[in-house]
Amino acid sequence: MAKSSYHHGDLRRALVDAALALIQEGELGTLSLREVARRAGVTPAAPYHHFRDKVELLAAVAEEGFVALGERMDRAIEAVSGPQKGRARIAAIARAYLEFARERQAHYRVMFLPEVKATDPALGVHVAADASLARLIMAIQSATPKADPGTVHRRAVIAWGAGHGIVSLWNDGLLEKKLSVVDDDFVDMVVDQMVSIATGKS
Repeated sequence: MAKSSYHHGDLRRALVDAALALIQEGELGTLSLREVARRAGVTPAAPYHHFRDKVELLAAVAEEGFVALGERMDRAIEAVSGPQKGRARIAAIARAYLEFARERQAHYRVMFLPEVKATDPALGVHVAADASLARLIMAIQSATPKADPGTVHRRAVIAWGAGHGIVSLWNDGLLEKKLSVVDDDFVDMVVDQMVSIATGKS
């Protein structure tokens, strides 16, 4: 049943939540503003009060995902103490990334979509995405102070790419077809590999 009114901000939240629910159900490929409106219980015209088109809605979902990922990274970094702090921060970021991607699969499926990446660079999604990568770059700089900025940036991108590739296969159910067990030990191995790439010790 359509809702007759919304308080300020509620409609946008309802639309994003409806999109996330549809994506979680496997409807990303057929997602439309009309279907999102139907799921949110509003008229087909309602989404256009907040989003020009489907891509803008997906960009909002992706931005929310990157912000949540950044917050999880920050919590992971803050929990690190003791010796080898720089390396431990990279490991904490890597683990936070993998856990986020597994737990927030609907967000994650949208965050790296080509159509989202092609949106206006001024949109918040690009700012949030760059901030997430910057956290990893800073951790690598701290752990490898003698590395030049270009090397640090390349290592960050490659380490991120390694994690992204693994978790994408995992979310698509392909890892289970290749491995007999995907468990905590496997996650530890992925984290260790990401750290090794990031520190140039692979």
